[in-house]
Amino acid sequence: MKIKLAILLLSVLFCAPVFGQIKSIYEKTVDSLNQIGQPEKIIPYLEIEVKKQPKDETLLRLTGYQYLQLNNLERGEHYYRQALMVNPACARCYLNLGLIYAFKNDFNQALNYLDKAVANDSNDDMILSNRGRIKDMIGDKIGALVDYDKSISIAPDRASNYVERGNYHLNHQEKSKALLDFNKAIELDSKHYKAYFFRGRLKFENNDLSAALEDINQAISLVAPDPQLYNFRGTVYNHLKQFENALTDLNTSIQLNPNDVITYLNRAEIYYALEDLDASCQDYTTAKALALEQKLEDAELYKNMEESMSTFCDSSKASYYYQRGVAFYNLQQYEKALKIYDAGLRQFPDNAMILSFKGNAHLALKDFTNATLNYDIALINKASLMLEFKNNPRFINASQQELQSYYDASLADIYYHDAESKVNTGKLDTALVRMNDAIALIPNLNGFAKELYFNRRGHIYLLLGQYNQALVDFNQSIQINGKYAVAYINRAIAKVSLSEKPTQSAIIIRTKQPNQPFRMNWTINSKIRSEKADLNLKSALADCNKAIDLDKSDGFSYYVRGQIKQFLNDPTCCADLLKAKKMGIVVEDDLLVSCNQ
Repeated sequence: MKIKLAILLLSVLFCAPVFGQIKSIYEKTVDSLNQIGQPEKIIPYLEIEVKKQPKDETLLRLTGYQYLQLNNLERGEHYYRQALMVNPACARCYLNLGLIYAFKNDFNQALNYLDKAVANDSNDDMILSNRGRIKDMIGDKIGALVDYDKSISIAPDRASNYVERGNYHLNHQEKSKALLDFNKAIELDSKHYKAYFFRGRLKFENNDLSAALEDINQAISLVAPDPQLYNFRGTVYNHLKQFENALTDLNTSIQLNPNDVITYLNRAEIYYALEDLDASCQDYTTAKALALEQKLEDAELYKNMEESMSTFCDSSKASYYYQRGVAFYNLQQYEKALKIYDAGLRQFPDNAMILSFKGNAHLALKDFTNATLNYDIALINKASLMLEFKNNPRFINASQQELQSYYDASLADIYYHDAESKVNTGKLDTALVRMNDAIALIPNLNGFAKELYFNRRGHIYLLLGQYNQALVDFNQSIQINGKYAVAYINRAIAKVSLSEKPTQSAIIIRTKQPNQPFRMNWTINSKIRSEKADLNLKSALADCNKAIDLDKSDGFSYYVRGQIKQFLNDPTCCADLLKAKKMGIVVEDDLLVSCNQ
């Protein structure tokens, strides 16, 4: 459902005019207005001065540069052209005219101006570095690197030249070379925020998220609020699953620059993760409008927006309703989920996707009767599942085999949850049939949790007292996923249950954690216990130990291990049982008789 988060490169950095070491009266006045917090007075002041001195190259260039800082390309270009009329050899004028056209995505014209800039001053490292950037944009990789190398040879102590070449290396996946350049830039200038920004991006691409966050924090601390820096940090926070922090940064980025398409798309991602689909849709709508207004030419960008908007922003489609229902479900707002599902079913009464998700909401509310009813109706209308996939723009290029896999996965999921619902109403034989149907449909899809399916069927076999079959399924579950803690505990239960057929004094369905089957109390006569029973108990204890190593937060694991330790006369059994009780598990009083509480 999600588009890939984009990382926005720094926009074109227009080069400030370079004059003599002694600042002109105009530059001093501009600096003064900035220092006293009155930047809005800069342009009016310069315009008045230009009228007085229309042939002053320094003044014309300074005025053009100030307009570029306000993203007023038209007025900026006007003043640089006026400066060229005064001095046709003004290399920096050609440079900024080139960058203006690069900003307009006219890279051929941009390169033409950069070539003129170099022709007028071949020893200006900033001109060469910027020409390298333009060459890279039009695919002249070798020419770009030549310019970057030459800029560094001319000014080996200028940090920005290393940053530009490092970014070039990063964009071409030469990450070790990029890191060397970024580190060199920081060595030369520890306050060069772009060096930290790009090094943070490199670390982000290497999935070193904490280090990336450290660098972007440093970059933000070194410069006035920059929307692109906040956008990138929001991206890092998103990947760290710190969604509220991500949202805060993206809001800041949009406040600083309300016209950036990528930031809205990134915020739409965060709203989606936070289950706020209305806000996500609004951002997609805004991003699309801005992209069209700015005449962006990026087919993949439009495709991603259209897919998302079509999937959960179009109320004429069933997906609009079940996507919102799932969002409410994930927020544990089950009644709201049921309400939106009912609204969808009024428009699409036979939609199996909505029906199955409605069943899930009833299941979460422990309304097993209505859960089963919705699952059964969904299965009657299962053909609509395939139509849902075929009509989804995300699967427009999917093969028939891929569509069949998605269909099988969805159908298996319905059988799985229907089996769970039927278990809770005591219909174990029907539940077993449903799980057999589900397992027969398991598709070969990456990320499909097959281990849950064998664990669920093993659970049913346990309830039916068919412990050997249960053991086979738990073994299969663990073979699929050796880190699935629940299956180890369930296998331990099966092993104990095979130990001389112990008396089951209590069997209670655990509805809060449906992947864990039930709580059992066993009675095993330790005096007549066989060697085989001892081996089963020790093996079960090993499974409990493994489960707890994998997940120390599940009190049920301590509960089971405590009982097994009692059978084995292990004095540490009380510690486990008391820990389970402290973690909210109901531990029977008779199990704690010998424990000092």
